[in-house]
Amino acid sequence: MKLTEEDLNYKLGKIGDIWNYFILEYKFFKNQIKFTEEIQTNYFGDILGYFKDTFDIIFNYKQSNSYSERFSNHIGLLQSIYVQQDFIEELLVIFKCSINKGDLKNDLNYLINREIRNELVGHPIRKHRGQLISSCLFSYDGKSNAIVYLRYHKDNNYKFESMEYPIFEIIDRHKNFLDKYFDKILNKLKKSLVAFLKEIENIQNIIDHKTFQELLKVLEARFESIFKYDHIYDKISLLEVYDRKNEHKRYENFIDKFYEDLKIDLKEKKEYISELLEQNKEIELNDFTLPVFDIKIMYSSEPKKTSKKLPVTYHYELGKLATKRNLIDFNFFADSLQNKCLENEVVLKELSHMRSNIWNDIEYYSAFRLIYNELNKS
Repeated sequence: MKLTEEDLNYKLGKIGDIWNYFILEYKFFKNQIKFTEEIQTNYFGDILGYFKDTFDIIFNYKQSNSYSERFSNHIGLLQSIYVQQDFIEELLVIFKCSINKGDLKNDLNYLINREIRNELVGHPIRKHRGQLISSCLFSYDGKSNAIVYLRYHKDNNYKFESMEYPIFEIIDRHKNFLDKYFDKILNKLKKSLVAFLKEIENIQNIIDHKTFQELLKVLEARFESIFKYDHIYDKISLLEVYDRKNEHKRYENFIDKFYEDLKIDLKEKKEYISELLEQNKEIELNDFTLPVFDIKIMYSSEPKKTSKKLPVTYHYELGKLATKRNLIDFNFFADSLQNKCLENEVVLKELSHMRSNIWNDIEYYSAFRLIYNELNKS
């Protein structure tokens, strides 16, 4: 099957997803790549962005009969390929794929395109210690579907040569080059994902068998993203709430919710890893059987009258209270929620507790969580 731009974009996107959702989140992955100070900035994101921007120049190449436009298009194509080759070299270093520039030079898909670029764009006139090595200039009699240039080289006693490279061959070589090394990077990342999958399974197996303190220690070393999952999920706050879980329902509920969130997060990460590890599968319409519906349309001469009241909802107020605000804003949304829950003693008491402890994160959010749980339960 012919390799397409969409295939390459998909693989590059997959590398980006693994970076964003795993490498940036877990020390487990950072230890397996070259995670230097510059890479901790947005350096990697800039590479991916530039990669996608140059895709359009390469794979949506526009032919032109105008010499000046053709000249510009050829330079843009060759330079974009050159830039992407350099990006691949950098990604191979970042992900420790044990492939260096020397190895790339042995790959004809890399070497041929790079030499064309170097002769026409990088060093159209090459000299060494004052002696002319080569001279390469675009031909005025070039073609719209090929790069044609005139070459004079020392190795050929400066005899005139007409060099011609079809555009589609240049692009196909580059596609194969990208596909090969995207696969090498993804294969390296897949090994890390498989190893991390085992870490997740190990955590799932010990959740209910370790003390809370022991569990947090394991999570700190192996699944630290959970500490950013929600408010006061940092280790110090969790330990303080846990020590008070027998003191009030709000603290017990908070710890229960932490366990629940942890199990959900582990399950979702496990499923996402499995999805990333799967090969692409074509979905055929024949695989689906559509249900048969017996639809009957009833017409009425009179409009329907309804006396049903709309159900009371709490989503708006809870959404606003989930982010701490100044006391005036808090009172506004708390009063609105209170008026909807006049018969719910738990909600009323916890709203009062939140109001009294608006600047204390542990008290505020543990009370909020109990309200949230109470209203969702009912």
